[in-house]
Amino acid sequence: MKGLSCYFLFFLLLLPGFASGLPGNASEDPIKDTIKKVYELKNNFDFGGAVTELNLAIAMADTVKRKRSDYFFNCYTLFIKLYLDFDRGDDLEVYEFLSESHLKPNSRAAKEIQLLVLKALISAKKGNQKQALSYINKAKSILIQKEDAVLDIILYYEAQVLLVQEEYARAIPILQRIFPLKDPNEENYINAGILLDLAHAHLRLQEPDRAMAYMEKVSKMPEYLVFPKLEIQRHLILSELFRIKKKPLETVKHRQLADSLKEKYFNIQSIEERNNIAYHNTSDFKDRVIDQYKIDAAKQSRQVNIAKIISIMSSVLLIIIFLLTISLYRNNKIKLKTNNLLLKKNRELQAAKEEAESALQVKARFLSTVSHELRTPLYAVTGLTHLLLEENPRKSQKEYLNSLKFSGEYLLNFINDILQVNKSEANQLKIKRGPFNMEQLLGKVAGSLEHSAKENNNIIKLDLDKDIPAELIGDSLKLSQVFINLIGNSLKFTENGEVVILGRILERRKSSVKIHFEVRDDGMGIEPDILPRIFDSFAQGSTQINRKYGGTGLGLTIVKNLLNLMDSDIRVESDPGKGSTFLFDLTLETGDEKGVEKPVTPTLQEELTEEEIVFEDVHVLLVEDNKINQVVTQKMLARKNITSEVANDGYEAIDKAKNKNFDLILMDIHMPGISGIKATTRIREFDKKVPIVALTAISLEENMDDLYNAGCNDIITKPFKPQTFYKKIKNNLGGSSR
Repeated sequence: MKGLSCYFLFFLLLLPGFASGLPGNASEDPIKDTIKKVYELKNNFDFGGAVTELNLAIAMADTVKRKRSDYFFNCYTLFIKLYLDFDRGDDLEVYEFLSESHLKPNSRAAKEIQLLVLKALISAKKGNQKQALSYINKAKSILIQKEDAVLDIILYYEAQVLLVQEEYARAIPILQRIFPLKDPNEENYINAGILLDLAHAHLRLQEPDRAMAYMEKVSKMPEYLVFPKLEIQRHLILSELFRIKKKPLETVKHRQLADSLKEKYFNIQSIEERNNIAYHNTSDFKDRVIDQYKIDAAKQSRQVNIAKIISIMSSVLLIIIFLLTISLYRNNKIKLKTNNLLLKKNRELQAAKEEAESALQVKARFLSTVSHELRTPLYAVTGLTHLLLEENPRKSQKEYLNSLKFSGEYLLNFINDILQVNKSEANQLKIKRGPFNMEQLLGKVAGSLEHSAKENNNIIKLDLDKDIPAELIGDSLKLSQVFINLIGNSLKFTENGEVVILGRILERRKSSVKIHFEVRDDGMGIEPDILPRIFDSFAQGSTQINRKYGGTGLGLTIVKNLLNLMDSDIRVESDPGKGSTFLFDLTLETGDEKGVEKPVTPTLQEELTEEEIVFEDVHVLLVEDNKINQVVTQKMLARKNITSEVANDGYEAIDKAKNKNFDLILMDIHMPGISGIKATTRIREFDKKVPIVALTAISLEENMDDLYNAGCNDIITKPFKPQTFYKKIKNNLGGSSR
């Protein structure tokens, strides 16, 4: 009898003598090939052959050292699949136990998932639907990475559980999603089963047309039609479909084909043979489980003896701990008093911290308000001074006016420095990245300071690494501020010398470069006692230095704050009488260097001087509530033959912009009634084209982005230099007047 012969072969394989006769170190390939053969026999409904080959794979796995547990796990889980396919649910506990015993704690998540989904299907077939879905959810929760292949396996078994529960409507979308399913051992078998499951589900949902569509897919794939169990299912579904469609001949035909296959594979002799094989096979594995329990019991006995020794030692240890506890209790009482004292001090420190932060906020608002309010009268002072200088004053008057102009510009620079430091302390500075060329940037900075260099007979030199990329990504404006302050500081304290700007690549990566910068001079140097606080606000050194060289004492503070904003830091090395070197490293992103060698076309602001800027037939609307500022601005416009009209507030500006044509609108931002931002927004509702340039004594709270978002084309900060004023107007008129 076939079943007995299979059992006899299986028994021989398990004999120690027979097992020892196998090669000492079997290769991995024969085991994998044998497992693959088991799948083929299972799917071709050869239960005895599948059991025999699977036991052979287990015997071979017993002789290998590497991946031994993995092979055992794969074999025992395959036994579960085999017994599920042949409806041997009563014998599955043994294989579940053996699979779990070979599931290592550090096993891959995929193996644990494989066992969980099999347990889910077992629970579903036993009617424990809640437990089945619990296993599925646990499998999903341990899926660390969303691997499609592993996720599809979970979804496949979830669909099988739902089909057992007759939840056809929920199973259908899952089956549709995973089809076709990739599987190294039984891809055709699984995918044929999925199509048949879809057809069966639609049939149960009274959707025969959809069911027939899936049956047609199966019939067009001959590789799916070689599995007896699936063939029986196919004929049964077709028989039911043709019955619904009232085709009796087809109904009978497929019913007979199904019965014929059932007779072949499910006759009494075949069932008894499978029962016999399963019984003997499971009995042997139960013996293995019993042996394993005996081994575990012996281990447990040894552990009990060890536990007794540990118990005695623990008692001694507890006595020691008790004595230590008494000592610790006394120490803790002392610590508690200390902690209470510390807690009180911490509360006091927290209150002091909050008070300091509040004071800083008040200071920031105060400085912002004062600086802002100073700008408006300062605009009148600098503007009127400029106009008076242009009207050919007497020599004695010109000297006074130049002094007034210098004082106004000095005060303006001082206000700007205060606002810059204030913004930095209030965390209002933001990095705005964009492409720029480092050599061009430093060239422009050096050029702008050329006049200052000549005053003390100094030379500015650039020494840049040739390998610095032509295009870098960063905040070029803030970087310019850093170098202007550093170079300007060096020029101020150097006479008849040179200031060198050095740049060297420290590290280059795929999309970024780290550059080391130095600004070096051979001037008077810095005294050692001043070095630690050189970057503090107003730290210029002695009163004599302050009086001789002037300045606000905020330049280096601004440099440090800007570099911190760019994730960098600055340090200084100095030798009194020999000079100083300011050093920092900066990491910048690299850009696309294609085409960057082309000469850069200068903008209008770089090309033309104030005298070269000419306007013809330009009419401007000036929106300004301050009468003095109206006079100053109109005078400056008239000097360039620009005609203008005045609007005293935002409402008047909207009315005039709506009823008249202007080439450009100069919009004050801070006005009573309606602000310049709101007025600009209203004007943009009916006029999208007219250029609007904001005139603002910008404060700490203002965000320039708000001005641009409202519709402003450009911003001029009051007080401004006439040259900047005219160039901004020229640029916003498109470079030429109409």
